[in-house]
Amino acid sequence: MNKISGKISIFIASIIFVMLAVLFMKIPVDTETPVNTEPQVGGMSIKFEEGVTEPEVKAILENYNLTMYKLDYDVNDMADKYYITVGNNKTVDVRNELKAAPDINREGYYIISLSEQAIEDKSFLEMLNKNNLQLKKFVWCYIHFVDKSKYGIPEKDALRIRNDLEMNETVLKVFPEYYEG
Repeated sequence: MNKISGKISIFIASIIFVMLAVLFMKIPVDTETPVNTEPQVGGMSIKFEEGVTEPEVKAILENYNLTMYKLDYDVNDMADKYYITVGNNKTVDVRNELKAAPDINREGYYIISLSEQAIEDKSFLEMLNKNNLQLKKFVWCYIHFVDKSKYGIPEKDALRIRNDLEMNETVLKVFPEYYEG
């Protein structure tokens, strides 16, 4: 029986030794925060058609769960403030006269963006009258993602949102703006 007691004592002592060794052993721990390598979008500039109101913009954005972010409605410091809507049958003539390509293609018509400089030309006004076109003004809005999230939103989410928003008839174009911070 002494022989068995001695073996049990050695076994228990070795377990205690192993447990103490594990307790006092330094285990390497990665303390660095993982770096997100996916591009982040800090905000979106959105071109809405003329006449869209702030409540209408908020209703559209609510459908995409974007009302939680800060919204600047009717931003005026954008380069292309104006546009004309041209039917497919007149696009070539108007494009040649303006020396500008349509930048938005919708079913049955095109939208040509114009700067403030372009519309001040007398020949531009004559071209509008000749082709029975109306000059319209974009309603630009900006959504700030960085305010609610330190790094904005992932690019894949922003591109999905852009594609969904551009399916809305009053949304003419969406421009994700990448966050570098």
